[in-house]
Amino acid sequence: MKNKYRSEFTARQQMLKDSYEIYYYSDSHFQSVSPHRHDYYEFYFPVSGSIEMEISGRRTPLSEHDAVLVPPGTVHRAVNESGEKSYSRYVFWISADYYRQLSRSAGGISYAVEQAEKKHRFIHHFSENEYAVIRSRILRLIEEENSSRFAREDCISLCISDLLLTLSRLVYEHDYPRPEAEPFDTVQTVMDHIVSHLDEELTLDALSEQFFISKYHLARLFQKRTGMTLHRYIQKKRLERCADEIRAGRSVTKVYRDYGFGDYSSFFRAFRKEFMRSPREYQNLNRHNMNRSREENKS
Repeated sequence: MKNKYRSEFTARQQMLKDSYEIYYYSDSHFQSVSPHRHDYYEFYFPVSGSIEMEISGRRTPLSEHDAVLVPPGTVHRAVNESGEKSYSRYVFWISADYYRQLSRSAGGISYAVEQAEKKHRFIHHFSENEYAVIRSRILRLIEEENSSRFAREDCISLCISDLLLTLSRLVYEHDYPRPEAEPFDTVQTVMDHIVSHLDEELTLDALSEQFFISKYHLARLFQKRTGMTLHRYIQKKRLERCADEIRAGRSVTKVYRDYGFGDYSSFFRAFRKEFMRSPREYQNLNRHNMNRSREENKS
């Protein structure tokens, strides 16, 4: 996912769009940026590498589980004096007008922004599990931006609100911890992670390592919560994603390779069992329905 949607870094500090922009940057020779300010909100999510963020003259080392929120008009820059040149991060820009538009319909998204604007709390540190939730929202937004699915713009708006709300909720819960009776939802976090990484290798061993939980315990929790094994859930979500991409016009032979099916025969059997028709039949039926819909609209 990350490499598929990687952007070439530029020093540009002006938005090209009126609403938002989101990028995944991965540089092998990153150098410090000059102090600057802009008229939009910037959200900064380190992925790897050693970097410091300087905001209003104060420097703070960043870890790969941090989130940085820089309001409009705030002087800031990324600083690299460690000698390590490799650096990756997600950068999300949202215009002040678009942010206000979203916050009017969902006031809860404003908490993290208000902390930055009113109390100068620009940097927040999260646990690995919490950051996995944030990252799933980021990747979902990037994936939707690069799709051509029905109601794409509406879904992007919802993804942005979901990202901002997730950040605000986590910051709020750091300030006002939830009672012990409401534990962190490990299964939901794993499910979010799976949906955002369907084109990457997903195994019980890898997931248990990433979320610091015994694989046997994770398997039991997942079965109890979803009624299916972890392997079945992953396969089901991959097949649903393959179906979405086939409907969008992608080649069947390219789709099954992208989502972890080693050969066409195993993909064919799994797809037919899930959707009661072969991938080619599914593709042809979808084309027929689209053509019929176009003809009906013309008439």
